[in-house]
Amino acid sequence: MAGLDTNMLNLIKCLAQNKIQDAKTAALACLANDNTKKNEVEVEYYTKLIINGNTTMLELPSNVQGLMTVEDMGHFQADRYYTGKAQKELFEDIITGVKVTERLTYYGITFRNSTLVYGEPGTGKTEFAKYVAYKLGLPYAYINFTYLIESYMGNTSKNLQRVFDFCKGQKCVLMLDEIDCIGLKRENGKGCDGELARTTIALMQCLDNLVDGQVVIAATNRADRLDPALLRRFHNKKEFNRYDMEEELAMITQFVDCIDILEMDQELVDYSTEGHTQAETMDFLTNKIAKTALEEIKKNKSNY
Repeated sequence: MAGLDTNMLNLIKCLAQNKIQDAKTAALACLANDNTKKNEVEVEYYTKLIINGNTTMLELPSNVQGLMTVEDMGHFQADRYYTGKAQKELFEDIITGVKVTERLTYYGITFRNSTLVYGEPGTGKTEFAKYVAYKLGLPYAYINFTYLIESYMGNTSKNLQRVFDFCKGQKCVLMLDEIDCIGLKRENGKGCDGELARTTIALMQCLDNLVDGQVVIAATNRADRLDPALLRRFHNKKEFNRYDMEEELAMITQFVDCIDILEMDQELVDYSTEGHTQAETMDFLTNKIAKTALEEIKKNKSNY
């Protein structure tokens, strides 16, 4: 076995002296010295991880601030979050994708663990992505393309590249919300249509290069508007619909069980039969809790 080279000794020295930044520089030098095919994937992965610097992603570099947000989902209230049949099936598919990604890395094969969730507004697409991040213990990185394209028209492709470059080497759940604002079917044309077509191509190229352990979840209300080539970039595709009566009742019951101020009553049972979206149901529950709290406050005041 070969002995330690200068870079390895320097790395050990920096770690022993608790000089973390110097240790990162030394580690990069060690990685640069490894030109073997055997370690090619690992070398590329850890190089990007060290260069990006923050494994938690919670401190965004200046060049991507305003283009995305990153949250730690440790505060996610999983006990109140109900997973319907579609959500459970999709979560299992994503977990399988995580295991496949890890397995194929050993063979130097990349695998894109990407999912497209589609359905009408209010069916829990964004909340599901937060749930996935919580369950996997990963940061939740959020990009809303509505904001991106309205605020940075003309530079959207460049800003997309900045965001995706930052995410390379970062394990996270990357949520691409309102993806239909960018990934539209391409048509021959100029001006704005031409700009969107170029942005769609840029988005597909970014997705092709994002294969370092990220879980990508894109959401849209209009999957029929997306470019076919973009659709092929998503390994999983799942439609989220309104819960049926049984699932909505289960959702309400689970939420009520976690809130001591609220109790199941006939009003809630009747509400579950009316075919609301998940967002509408949560708004109804929130208003009911607020009303109950207000009644308690008034009652307590009258006792003074």
